[in-house]
Amino acid sequence: ETTDGRIEVEQVVVAVGPWIATLWEKLGLPDHIDVRQADGSVLENQPMWTYWYLQEGEVLVDPAKFVTADGRSSAVIHLDSDQPLRDDDGLLITDQPWGIYFKPDRSSVQGGAAPIRLGNTFEIDPYPTGTVDSGFARMWSAALSHCLERFVGVSGLYRQARSGGVGAFTVDNFPVFDYIRPNVFVAADSNHGYKMIAVGREIARVVRGEHSTLLAPFAYQRFSTGQLHPVSHSPYPWS
Repeated sequence: ETTDGRIEVEQVVVAVGPWIATLWEKLGLPDHIDVRQADGSVLENQPMWTYWYLQEGEVLVDPAKFVTADGRSSAVIHLDSDQPLRDDDGLLITDQPWGIYFKPDRSSVQGGAAPIRLGNTFEIDPYPTGTVDSGFARMWSAALSHCLERFVGVSGLYRQARSGGVGAFTVDNFPVFDYIRPNVFVAADSNHGYKMIAVGREIARVVRGEHSTLLAPFAYQRFSTGQLHPVSHSPYPWS
């Protein structure tokens, strides 16, 4: 139903990012579920959604200089480490496991670190303007120089950028790509970014009646059958 009347369609694809919880409820689906583990045990009454806020920024380094040895543009680099992290002055930032990701952007090198957990409920509207932890700039700049010598001393080139956002993650931190109702296909995913580019093509195949072996492991029924994905020890919910 719209302000201009009813629109009838054969199939609907729901792909609304962090707004998924509202439509999930309208589809009559629960906000808490029981999750069967691979060993047969069951975790009862688990929240379906957890919200995270990305921490991201950029350093004003010419992205044309951030290339591979053969001159090609770098891929996204994602690194986790258990080594002590120090800033350019040698001061300890953390001796706990940490991680960052970074890539060349339009006019800078852009990336982030572990997101901020917001909890199982969050007011998406009005959409937040974005923020990072007070120590993020120092930590991320130091981590860049820890990873690659070319980034030593870039802390003064740091600039906060609104490139992050809020993500709604499922109970196992992996997307749901599945028919939730006979003619409603749900792509429940947020903040998996570049890794999700090809999903639209696969969803189109499924909607046309084909089978996608790539999307099959992300069926909603995995929570009841115990066919879950591996558990990561990374500080990132999307690893």
